Amino acid sequence: MAGDDYLARAEQRVRDAHQVLAELGLLDRWRRYGDPVLCGSVAYGLVVEPDIDLEVFTDEPSIDDGFELLHEIAKVPGVARCAFTNGLAGPDQGLYWRIVYDREGVRWNVDNWLLGRDHPGPLSTWLVEPMLAALTPTTREAVLEIKEAAYERSEPVQGIWVYRAVLEVDCAGTPRSGSGFEPSTRTRSPTGLRAEHVLTPR
Repeated sequence: MAGDDYLARAEQRVRDAHQVLAELGLLDRWRRYGDPVLCGSVAYGLVVEPDIDLEVFTDEPSIDDGFELLHEIAKVPGVARCAFTNGLAGPDQGLYWRIVYDREGVRWNVDNWLLGRDHPGPLSTWLVEPMLAALTPTTREAVLEIKEAAYERSEPVQGIWVYRAVLEVDCAGTPRSGSGFEPSTRTRSPTGLRAEHVLTPR
């Protein structure tokens, strides 16, 4: 399958994801409470599964704020389900809401994390800039090929592992030329992807 096909499909999925956000009015709604940041595959332009990831930064994460927003979102046509997890006392140190939204026969999952501005990390937001800097058309095609194949087999994989495999190691398990990557010892890659991001994916 031509690489251009992978890229074209991903670009269309990114447009669809932004349309989902617009139809829900999600970014504007979150801005009442904090600063929303689009991260994950939509931010990288590597969408295969219909998932959207947002991290919203505020002075003090509030359950009331999140449910006030969800009260509005639940009334939007197409919203099928909303779910909540209080992770403030856990390693994620945040409040999580999932919004399930049906659009044109596709069920989208929108993951929303409400986090303190002083969150110690790791954060998905930290990955956006280094990922965009590291990706090339060739590595984008490789990532999308792997993710599409897994999705078609109903064996979805965590994107972060695919990104690391493509950006750091070739298919034979050999470090890419010039990367200096040593899987057993390296704690920081030349792309800026840090070990804790990979070892504790959200």
